[in-house]
Amino acid sequence: MTIEEQRYLDECKKVLKQEQIEVVIMAMDYGLQIPEIRKLVQSNQSAECMKEIVFAMMEGISDDVLDFLCKNEFNQYQIKEIREGIAHGLSFEQVRSYATKEMSANKMKKMRTQLEETIKEKDGAKEDDSVKEYMKNLMQIMEDSIKQFKESNERFDVLSSLVKEHVVDEKNREIQDLYENLKYKDKSIQDLQHKIEERDETIADLQAALSSKKSEEHQRPAVSAEPQGKKEEILLEPDMRADQRRQTLKKRMFGWFALRDNKIPKDVLEKIMEADLSTEQLEEVRKCMESGLNDQEISRVIANNPSPERMQKLREILLLIRNRREGA
Repeated sequence: MTIEEQRYLDECKKVLKQEQIEVVIMAMDYGLQIPEIRKLVQSNQSAECMKEIVFAMMEGISDDVLDFLCKNEFNQYQIKEIREGIAHGLSFEQVRSYATKEMSANKMKKMRTQLEETIKEKDGAKEDDSVKEYMKNLMQIMEDSIKQFKESNERFDVLSSLVKEHVVDEKNREIQDLYENLKYKDKSIQDLQHKIEERDETIADLQAALSSKKSEEHQRPAVSAEPQGKKEEILLEPDMRADQRRQTLKKRMFGWFALRDNKIPKDVLEKIMEADLSTEQLEEVRKCMESGLNDQEISRVIANNPSPERMQKLREILLLIRNRREGA
């Protein structure tokens, strides 16, 4: 390998893949000139196509044929049929009559062999009327094939455009549905937060009222001994009611914390808070969770704020239905 060849090979290694570099080395080893090899490299062909063109260059194709192969996007099998036609004595013009990238290599081979047989029958004489007629028919076939190819491409473009519009419309509808869903959920969250704030304010007011009443009772003056029994009864009655309310509030708060520790879903917890259940009803909800009812079944149990007895019956019925399904 000469210094010039080695220098050009180093340049090729910077831009070509390993398979393409091997084809360039093969061409240099055969003795092909660098200008011809450069023309092949600049055509940006695949390694398989480059190899077929190198084989054609080894067989001595003209510069016109080389330019034709490099400028058109033939695959390796089409290039082989073009090379075979030149090798079998067909002129460049005759080869061009069947060499188009829209025609498959199999059709090119059939047309090439027919052309070779027609010319062979005339013993190498000049093309007569039959050959010209054949060439005319051949060109007509090529024009029809190209026309069909273009029509197929146009139909494909129209179909592709329709499919694309349908897909875009469907995606837009999905996005709109998601947006509306998010708006609804955001409004629900805001409403729930507002209700929670109102409940917090109510609890704070109740606690303040209890503290105020307790303070007033401590500051109340002592009464005489004679009517003491009756007034003591009157004084103790508000204390007992306040104590009962505190016990009830304490039980409800204990029930809420018990439900919260079970890590029930947020939507079920919201329904329980909105229902304002009593301690007995909360106890039935806890039993529902312990018995293994799912979130949808628990929501059905607490719907319409039923009594604790009705909630118990609903729980038992749902468990019975589940057991029958599992036994089926």
